[in-house]
This record gives sequence, C-alpha cells and structure tokens, in this order.
Amino acid sequence: MDIARQQIKKNTPACVVQHTLRTLMTAPAPVARYAVYDLTRPTGSQKKWIKYFDNQHWKGALIAPDIKKDNEHTALERLKNADLVIYEIHGGGFRVGHCLAPKVYYPAPIQTCVSGYQYLTTELGVSPTKIIISGDSAGGIISLEMLCHIYAPGLLTDPYAKRTNFDIDLPAGILLSSPVISVNQTSESWKKYASSDIVSHRLFDLVIKEYVSLKKNNLDKMAMFNLFNNLSHGGMEQICQGTILIFVGEKEVFRDDIITFVDIIKKTTSKLKVNVCKAQYAHDWYLIREIVRQEDKELLHRCDTIMAKWCDRALVYQRKLKQQAKDRKEEQRADELSDIVSTSLGEKVIPPHATTLSDSTSHPILV
Repeated sequence: MDIARQQIKKNTPACVVQHTLRTLMTAPAPVARYAVYDLTRPTGSQKKWIKYFDNQHWKGALIAPDIKKDNEHTALERLKNADLVIYEIHGGGFRVGHCLAPKVYYPAPIQTCVSGYQYLTTELGVSPTKIIISGDSAGGIISLEMLCHIYAPGLLTDPYAKRTNFDIDLPAGILLSSPVISVNQTSESWKKYASSDIVSHRLFDLVIKEYVSLKKNNLDKMAMFNLFNNLSHGGMEQICQGTILIFVGEKEVFRDDIITFVDIIKKTTSKLKVNVCKAQYAHDWYLIREIVRQEDKELLHRCDTIMAKWCDRALVYQRKLKQQAKDRKEEQRADELSDIVSTSLGEKVIPPHATTLSDSTSHPILV
C-alpha cells in the first residue's frame, strides 16, 4: 500500500493532485476525512520517526530520528534535552490530534494547545527560548490565539493590551505556513483564486460552521474573529520575541490577508523581524508538496534550507538575549556594590562640613 501511495504521489501531475484535494475537501465529512487521512498518514519508512502520546497531559506525537523504539521516559528525556523543539499545531480544518469538528468545537482546540504548551514548558521544563511555535493553515490562527491566552489574555479583546505572564519566557520564534489570519472572504486573492485553490468558499464556510458550532458559540465573543485587528497594534511583540517566518502561496485565497498582516507587523513592531517565502502555488504548498510541480522540487529543498537556517538564527538570537540580560544584571549588581562602598567610605572620610555631590549625580544611570 505504501508503495502504491508513493507512486501516486510521484507520478500524478501536481495540478491533478490539487484538483483532487479540492474535490475531496468538500465531499461529505466522513468521506473527506477518510480520504485526507489516507493520503497524509505516515508511510512505513516515516513511522519509525514518530512516537505517539495520549495521556492526561497531552495528545499528540514526538517526531525525531528513530524515536518510535524509545519508551515514553526515554522519548521525553530526548525532548527535554533537545537543542530545538518545534511545537507544531497542524491545520486540516481546525483539528488538533484526533479531536475533530463538529464533535469537538471552539474553544476546545485552543485549550488543548494551551495545555500541551504548559505541559511542555512547566512540567517538562523545556525553555520557551528554544521552542518554535509552528502552525499551518487553520493551525496558524490557533497558534496565535494560543499564545495570546498564555502570555497576554487581554489581547483577545483589547488590541492595546500588554503581556501579563512573565513567569515563562516568550518563544524563540513563530513559523507559519499559509496561515488563516482572517475569516473574511472579500480580498482580491479570494476573488481571484477561490475557484482554483484547495480552499474554496464552500470549504471555508463548512469548516467555520463546524469548528465554531453556531448553536453553542456567540460569534461576537469569539477571539478568532477579532485576532487580525487585535494583533495589528503592536500586539505581536507581546507574544513573541525575535523572528517570524511565513510561507505563503501567490495563488492562494489567503495571500492578501497574510501579506497585509506581515506589513502591519513590520510597521507596528520594532523588536520582531519578519521573513516571507513566496511561491507561485496554492494553499499550503510548503507542506502539501504533491501540488508542487516536479520541475520545481528544488524550490522545496531551498525552502527547507531557509527554514533550517532561520531556526538556527532564532536560537542564536535567544542566546544573545540571555547573555545581554545576564550582563545587565551583573552591571546592575556591580553598580549597587559600588554605591554601597561609596556610601560606607563617605561616612568615614567626608567631614560633616564638606560639600557633597547632589543625589542626581551620585547614582549612575544605566542606558
């Protein structure tokens, strides 16, 4: 079966794969889910890289070389000792693990992701400074809302809210592939590519309907529908430090919203660097590689290199920030000791009638 699937993926023209996916995604839910699962499930050679977890803490998987053979304790030790951890929130219609709409609806996926992140950072002790938050498609907006819940809950309702959680560091970076940034369907890219992209109006309406569960949620109170605006006033600095990398398709319906969001981040923040990789392909082309033409496969290799180097730079930057913070503390401590010594000596050698410096010059100011 794996060989057959690989042959289909290898020999089927990219345009046919894209059309097939588009058709399957709007098929009746049971058919669509089975087809997508069958097309995306790991092959035999990939399974040895995957260790599944399903316990009271989180439901998901660790992906690393030959990790399947490790017991749970060994796998978690590898996770804790890793130099880099990518916390991936995948798309596929706002699903997390095997929790699918409409059985599981908003805000359950957000809560699941928040719990997983807290378990990773608090229980396992993995520093956020070596964690990259990654989300593709619907996973993009889920990852951003998750970070708001954790670091700056006020941003869910107030675009000018500030970070309130300083108990844990901010993540090293955010990696997004064709992220859903807005639920609006009025942009020019929607008008131009809704008839050809993997994501159509019909699919998006269906996904929103199932994920939101209109019978149980009030749209006006849903953070997801306001996140674009609420993060457009400098809010990204409250949930991330360092850098952001975004992959976007020039022929996808979300293109205009993504590019607009990137421009806003650049204009409203000074601490974040945003990198964008574009290609003349449809939605989620970086992860759904079967829709990339054979003659463009080298593009994917180049993007993999870009992503790897970006991750490395993100970690280097975090180490730099840590060193700067350490240096500031040491300088502050040295100045405090200097003030103590100066005060002590002054009490011994300065006569009562001597003229002393004013308070404004007796305490150095660190810039």
